[in-house]
Order: sequence, then C-alpha cells, then structure tokens
Amino acid sequence: MHAFYPDHLYGTEAYTLALARQFKALGHAPTVVTARGAGEPGQAEEFVRYEVEGIPVVRIDRNRSPSRSAREDYDHPALAPLIERILRDLNPDVVHIAHLANFTATLPHVTARMGIPTFATLTDFFNLCITTRLELPDGRLCHGPNASRSNCLSCGMLARSVERPSAFWRILAQPAVRTAAGVTAAMLAPVLPFSVGRDARAVRDRAQVLRVALAHCKAAFAPSTFLAELFDAHGAGPPLFRSPFGVDIDRTPKPPAPARPVRFGFIGQLAYHKGPHLLLQALRALPRDAFTVDIWGSESLSPAYARDLRAVAEQTVPPLPARFRGTFAESGMARLLADVDVLVMPSTWFENAPLTLLKALATHTPVIVSDVPGMTEFVEEGVNGFSFPRGDAEALALVLQRFVDMPDLAGNMSRTTAYDRTERDMALDLLAFYSAFGVVPGGTVAVSA
Repeated sequence: MHAFYPDHLYGTEAYTLALARQFKALGHAPTVVTARGAGEPGQAEEFVRYEVEGIPVVRIDRNRSPSRSAREDYDHPALAPLIERILRDLNPDVVHIAHLANFTATLPHVTARMGIPTFATLTDFFNLCITTRLELPDGRLCHGPNASRSNCLSCGMLARSVERPSAFWRILAQPAVRTAAGVTAAMLAPVLPFSVGRDARAVRDRAQVLRVALAHCKAAFAPSTFLAELFDAHGAGPPLFRSPFGVDIDRTPKPPAPARPVRFGFIGQLAYHKGPHLLLQALRALPRDAFTVDIWGSESLSPAYARDLRAVAEQTVPPLPARFRGTFAESGMARLLADVDVLVMPSTWFENAPLTLLKALATHTPVIVSDVPGMTEFVEEGVNGFSFPRGDAEALALVLQRFVDMPDLAGNMSRTTAYDRTERDMALDLLAFYSAFGVVPGGTVAVSA
C-alpha cells in the first residue's frame, strides 16, 4: 500500500485496513507494507515497524530513494533489494497490492522473481494516467491513453510547466500549442535528446510498463463495473474481476427528519476535484431558511481553496447557512450521517465506488451525485438518490430544490436506501478468489515486531 495510517486516511487506506482487519479475524496473519513518500518527514531508519488496530505495519522511507526521473515515478528498479529484503523477512503466502505508487512496477517483478503468488486491487487510475485522475487540463474527462500516448504527453507538458515555470514550458503548455506538441512528442520520442526525450519516452511507455508488471499478478480486482471495463479496454494484464467494496457501519434505520430545514451534507477532501464549490454555488439559488449544509473535510489539504469556500458561504448575500465541521473519527460516521438528510457528492472526476458513498447508502442516507461512472452505478434514480450533469451547478440546484419543495422526499427515500455488503463479505470474496487460483493462505503465524 503506497501510504497508510496514521498519516494518510483516504479511501484506499481504509480499504486496506478493512481487509487486514477481516483477514486477521478469519485466522490469518496480515502485515501492511507501506511507505512514507519523498518530501514527507523522513524516518530515522530505512524502515520502521508499528501497529494499527493490532495489524503489523512495515513502512519504508522513500526520502532515501526518491524518484529522479519521470520513469522512476512508476518504475524504480533501485527499490528491488529493499522490497526483496522485507518480503524475505515476512515470508508471505500471498502478496496483495492495494496501490503501486511508492513501490512502482518494481514490486510485482520482485514477487514474480521470488515466486510469491500476487494479486492486486485497482483502486484508482495510477496505472493508466500520469495525474491518476483521468482529467484533461481543460476539465474534460479522459478515457485513458490513446494509441500514440499523445494525450498523456499533452498533460505531461502542462504538469512540467507548473514544476518548471520557464518560458519554454509556458509556451508548450498553451492550449493552442499543447495538443500539437503532444502529437509531435509522441512521434519523435525515440529520438528526442537529453531530459526532454527521456521524459517523453517515460510518459509514452508508462501504461505499457505498468500493464506488463501487473501481468505478473494471478488476478486483479476492481470495485466498480466502470473501473473493470476501463482497465479491460486498455488491457489490465492479469484476469480482471469485479469485487465491490464492503463497509461496516451501523445500519439502524435513520430517525425521522424535521420537515424543514433540509439538512444537506458534504464529506470529503476540500479539493476542487471533489466539487464542494459546486454545492455552495447551487445552494445560493435556494431560500436560506429552507436548508442547512454541513461540510466535513480538512482545510489544511488545499488551504487557499478552503478559504475560497468559506468566502463563498460568508459573502453570499444573504450568507449561506453553512457550517465547516473539519474532520472526524471514522467511528463517528454513522452518528454524523444520522443527522444528514441528503449527502451531496458533486465530484468533477471519475470517482471509483467511494467508501463515503457506500457508507451513506448503508446508513439509509439518500445521495446526490455527479453523473460520473463509478458513482452512478450505485444510484437508482428516485429510489436511493439522484444524479446531475457533472460540473453543472444550476442542474444541481434543481435537484436540491426538489428536497426543499417536497418535505417528505428525503424521509421516503431513506426507507428505500441501503447497501448490504460488509467488510467480511469483501474479505471472503478475495479469499475465494485466492483459492480459485490455487492459493490458500496459511493460518495464523508469529510475525516479528
């Protein structure tokens, strides 16, 4: 896992911890191997050991082996001796990859060389996209690398213009130039000189290198149909199966809600691609006494963006009845959602079965989501939620207005909203897949601390 608790608390980390917790409860001995990324505070030792909820964790320090080129961002052979040393110490029956960042394509090559059966869960778009979000510089969504990889090179030029703000990169990053430059770079990548050529070749080769590495896995799993179909279209490498996330949360029916005001909620990163600005823009069209909105998320991730959100809420005339609630302990999510009538997830990027969405459904909380695959496949219009065109604040306002105009709508939808799959279901599913591929993990064994 590329990053883990206690410093990283997002969806893939939660998925990894849930799997480890369930595997342990089923009599196995999971260990999470993770990393502290380059640029984060360094460690005194090359790797450290600690525990999270009784799960052993081994964490390497990537400050000692930073990526020095675009290629090393996703393929860093110098990591091989350290990875092999850790795996020889742990002697696992199975390696399950939750994310390749920080370990790169090198990890499955090492497990193949060591003869360790390996599986992977595809939790995002790292293997296909240099930004990991499949979002084009102009805000449009991308469906993966084209045949020549010119679209990836175009995105890379924009990223480089931010990293190295020189006149050369500023010119190449201009919209009128970038597309043509991407096509040209794709054609000339084999012969371009110096670091420009090296990085162009790295961007061009990324998806193929990761596909070949992933092919060492016996199978890969996707939590949504959208992600499975996307990777299948680009050639995932190993056999690919859909295995939805499971969530453990109090599924007690939601208590009756007051008719007014409607209590809207947002939970997630306070970052542009999560779309809380769209929610605030949409709420400006509603009567101020008809709703409240609670926004949960850290304001330290993107401080300038968080300040802009507060400014929108406070400087709108009259001000929006918005409360910025900060972060909360995962264990408190059910209590939090009990006081939310409708959860709004206005993301501008391809979400991938976000756990927040699944937990909302499990607690009988109707949702409003952007019409992006990875979320809409879990939403039945008018039954457990609604969708609206991605990025369209006016369309979102019309959906929000429905709950204001129909005081019983949220309560009625709560009774038809559910999500039954648990963490145990998810873990048993993966163990069954292991067994189907001839891999049966041993029982509990002692693991050195």
